[in-house]
Amino acid sequence: MPPASGLPPNWRSVQFPAAIEARPTHSSDTLYRAAALSLATPGELAACPHPFTWFDLRTDAERALDRADAPAKALATVAFPVVAGSTVLSRDDMARVFGALVAGELSFGDLYLRMLIESTERFAAAVEALAAIEGRVAIACQGGRDRTGVLVALILDLVGAERRLIVEDYLRTNDDQESTDGRQPDTEGERLLAGYDMTCKASDIEQVLDFLRARGGARGYLSAYIAPDRLDEVAAALRARILPAAPDRSPEPKGHRR
Repeated sequence: MPPASGLPPNWRSVQFPAAIEARPTHSSDTLYRAAALSLATPGELAACPHPFTWFDLRTDAERALDRADAPAKALATVAFPVVAGSTVLSRDDMARVFGALVAGELSFGDLYLRMLIESTERFAAAVEALAAIEGRVAIACQGGRDRTGVLVALILDLVGAERRLIVEDYLRTNDDQESTDGRQPDTEGERLLAGYDMTCKASDIEQVLDFLRARGGARGYLSAYIAPDRLDEVAAALRARILPAAPDRSPEPKGHRR
């Protein structure tokens, strides 16, 4: 089933209503999020605002499964595997972890915390890299929910978005879940999760936000690898692309009349 929007699965801007009103959704430096753009049809990609850069969070092994003729091959792409170390599951780990998910012994929120703990340096580098890319950027992993969801939540917390809005953004992934799942390549991971309810739950991303809050928010978490002055620059650059500028409240010149 194709997405109702006519855009690639899980495609949406990382903005909020006030920001969209102040800055058009297709501004030249808008941030977007999506499922792997290699899953999109030529028509869906053509419907996206161009030009843009795909910030691809997937592993080399995942990218190797893309069809050779996938239209997304023509996109400007920054390959940036965001998870590292043991967060990249071996076959045995995958069977154990996915089995625990299916049995209800583990949540996706638990997996998200593992990502954040074991790949802190990679997440910090990803945030810096995104702030430095000029023009429109689409952040996407394979399904656009887990790695993408955690990175976007981290960015939104850094720029001062309300917790409620961060959770709502994560839950919007459910709108295209059927289309996204139906296009995934046939992998061992997909087979292990067959029949599992992949609905995004607020409690999973709330685990991420609680984890960050205990460390002084995204700023405290990222400060392990980004110096304070540099973090100010990164946050300001990302904030300008996500949240509206504060209105100019400077007094009018004396004698000025509307």
